[in-house]
Amino acid sequence: MKRIKILILLITIVLSMNINAQTGINSPYSRYGLGQLYGENLNTINMSMGGLSLGIHNSSALNPANPASYGSLDSLAFLFEIGVAGNTTTLKTTTLSENGYDATLSYIFAGFPITRWWRAGVGIMPYSKIGYNVEVTVEVPDFSNVVHSFTGDGGLNQVFFGNGFNINEKLRLGIDVSYLFGQSSRSSMVYYPDSILIFGTKVESKVRGGDFIFDYGVQYDIDLNSTTQATIGITYANKFNLKAKRNYLSKTLSGGFNGEVEIVKDTIEYLSDEKGTIILPQRLGIGFAVVKEGIWLVGADFEWQNWTEFGAFNVSDTLSNSFRLTVGGEFTPVHSNISSLFKRMTYRAGLRYNQSYLNFDGTHINEFGISFGFGFPMKKSKTEIDLGFEFGRRGTTDNKLVQENFINFFLGVSIKEHWFQKRKYK
Repeated sequence: MKRIKILILLITIVLSMNINAQTGINSPYSRYGLGQLYGENLNTINMSMGGLSLGIHNSSALNPANPASYGSLDSLAFLFEIGVAGNTTTLKTTTLSENGYDATLSYIFAGFPITRWWRAGVGIMPYSKIGYNVEVTVEVPDFSNVVHSFTGDGGLNQVFFGNGFNINEKLRLGIDVSYLFGQSSRSSMVYYPDSILIFGTKVESKVRGGDFIFDYGVQYDIDLNSTTQATIGITYANKFNLKAKRNYLSKTLSGGFNGEVEIVKDTIEYLSDEKGTIILPQRLGIGFAVVKEGIWLVGADFEWQNWTEFGAFNVSDTLSNSFRLTVGGEFTPVHSNISSLFKRMTYRAGLRYNQSYLNFDGTHINEFGISFGFGFPMKKSKTEIDLGFEFGRRGTTDNKLVQENFINFFLGVSIKEHWFQKRKYK
């Protein structure tokens, strides 16, 4: 009962932090596709190593990025993990600069054994986020200036039930059953601030949806010597059609600019609860990790996703295929409770390069990040506090685009308790 109360207290604290934080991002690139993607089930440990995850398995930590890794979880333990994430972002063009920040609950995970050969994990985390407010003024000679305004918010969340199966001592298979759900609001407007005779146009779209998706994983261990092991990990997700409904409104108007009262002149098109689908493209990942037991880990991942398949409500989008390349590792000097904290700590670092699905007239919106982090084991318990940071850049100022310089931070708490051990009484 005491352990349950501790878990409830942790969840309450983090949720209250999330409610009181600013939860909207501010990225003009989240206007496109599904918005800003939040990786594939990455926790604080993974993010501190640049996102390294596909070949990692651990008896004391969850790795939902590859469901096959659940097979390595302690057969007698219950694992609980909770994390928060935040960032500061500087948006830059060739002439302007703007700062923003975001803080939110990033994940809640739990892992537990079901049978001798079957382990499971459950969790909830963001899948994508949308948050932007962009206004562009075009000067037209001998005519009124034209203002283009774009706003949006929302995103998708993910609840998953993962399963890892030990086929033998070397081979593990896994499957994640996830439910994606959420809603988004987008608005675009064109108006003429210098003329009261020309009406503006506004388009509003609200989309909500939810459906099940599946992810598959495999891991295979190769013994290099008595203390060193290599693991190859592969993940795959096939294409899914996410069920959705949309409210759509297109209208002409006057006013509504700079806080003025909006007056609708005419409705061009209106759709209510229009049924449709959002296409989630297939994804393939392969990676490896080399581990020297209890001392160090190094590895690399490559993931590819076919975003040319993406579309929503029978309208395709001009997105490009994306990929992510990651290298990273961790090091623990000494595994002993009698050692000093600095020797017992785990030190992590990593690099990642992402080619996103955005391409504007041949200019890819790429992303680069360098990360590092620390794991702080608690004495007399199996609790660990993990802290991570990432410095990176997204986009470019070339071709009148926007460059985003960001600092991300991650905080996670993991608790391991032996709930399933049979106790002997004299």
